[in-house]
Amino acid sequence: MEQSLIQMLASAVVALVGIAGSGYCLIVSALGLAQGPYCLTDLGWQYPFNDTNGRYLTNYTSWSQCIEPEHVVTWNVTLFSILLALSAVEIILCLVQLINGLVGGIVRSCHCQEIGSCNEYEVEVYEVTE
Repeated sequence: MEQSLIQMLASAVVALVGIAGSGYCLIVSALGLAQGPYCLTDLGWQYPFNDTNGRYLTNYTSWSQCIEPEHVVTWNVTLFSILLALSAVEIILCLVQLINGLVGGIVRSCHCQEIGSCNEYEVEVYEVTE
């Protein structure tokens, strides 16, 4: 196999690892948003929004249930929203890289088989006769 073909296919494998990592981040962020923060309420330390299925996100008056830490709901929503958005962008970029690596590797290998050689730099050797 040629070096550039191996590099393209390795790029596709690394893109798969990126998709796995960003997919994990996407799932954890979505679950973190749905569950809500762990905070001190009138009943003690708990997840007060655990059973709301994420409806607390639009009900700002319910955020006052969290006494401490201060502004923990705002922090939680901001953090997990940013992570959710960035992991979605990363998945898209890794998918593009995966497609690029696979298509580039397949097309290059087919093209190389067709012409019999696939050197990037064809060097012609001339013999000098005197």
